[in-house]
Amino acid sequence: MTTRCCDFCEHRCSLPPGGRGRCGIRENKGGAIVTVNYGQLVSLAVDPIEKKPLYHFLPGTGTLSLALHGCNFSCSFCQNSTISQKEFFERRSTEAVAPADIVAAARKHNCESVSFTYSEPTVWQDYMLDTARLVKAAGLRTVMVTNGWFTDEALSRILPLIDAFNIDLKGDDEFYRQQCGATLAPVLRNIARIAADPDTVLEVTTLIIEGIHTADGIVALGKALAERGVAVWHLSRYHPSYRMKLRATTESFLAAIYDRVRTETLIPYTYIGNSALTDGNDTRCAACELLLITRKGFDIQDDLLDFGHCPSCRRPVYGLFTGQHEINHG
Repeated sequence: MTTRCCDFCEHRCSLPPGGRGRCGIRENKGGAIVTVNYGQLVSLAVDPIEKKPLYHFLPGTGTLSLALHGCNFSCSFCQNSTISQKEFFERRSTEAVAPADIVAAARKHNCESVSFTYSEPTVWQDYMLDTARLVKAAGLRTVMVTNGWFTDEALSRILPLIDAFNIDLKGDDEFYRQQCGATLAPVLRNIARIAADPDTVLEVTTLIIEGIHTADGIVALGKALAERGVAVWHLSRYHPSYRMKLRATTESFLAAIYDRVRTETLIPYTYIGNSALTDGNDTRCAACELLLITRKGFDIQDDLLDFGHCPSCRRPVYGLFTGQHEINHG
């Protein structure tokens, strides 16, 4: 038996016989790399699609959300550490669920999509892709919530089977190296490739950590995203979690960054998340500023969209909306 290289993520771990990758779930077993927890779900729930967060992909619908253990990052601020980080793997029970059973569950709960989320689907992408094929064959949609640190080869496998992505952009390259054990460049490369795909909706989320992130740094990230074709960016408020004990980001710091992003970048749709601030929760027309979708938390209060278009100026709104079959990229 020989050492094998895993091409699921940019760590490209070289695994000797019996060895496991950084994620803790990819193992060289008998000369083949396998996902040791294939089909062993640690979480399965029905969520509003807005919770992903996705605001421009079938808003107001339910999505069946699932996760297996595992992540290829070691973020000190991880919001889902008990299902993503290796030291917790033995503490949470799992349930074996076949891909076909996911389709049945989605239909049972009247979900229009299935979301691969909570931990990092990149490291259990074999199960994700097996499930996604069946989900799409059943006429439902697929969602991947991810850190976006997959290889080119992995993205070639993933892209045809995922309808919507939310990619978590952490910060600049120094932030990735110090806080996540990763690098920025592959994430930006993958964001550009996904944004250019005409059959895919892309939204990006950044957790704003006061005391580490700066307003100038976030604006610079926003400009990099705009250059790569990103239309939707969620700025989420940090709360202490896992190993990071910094105080929660203040609402005033988040609001100031939000205002600068809206005025200094070319991203047409920017939102605030995990916050009591309500001004950054609604969708406005990028052309005429008409209020199109009003939200309270994850609930849609009003929706004035006319098959994905502004009813006033007729500009198409980026995304996929109820009643549409094709994605708007205008």
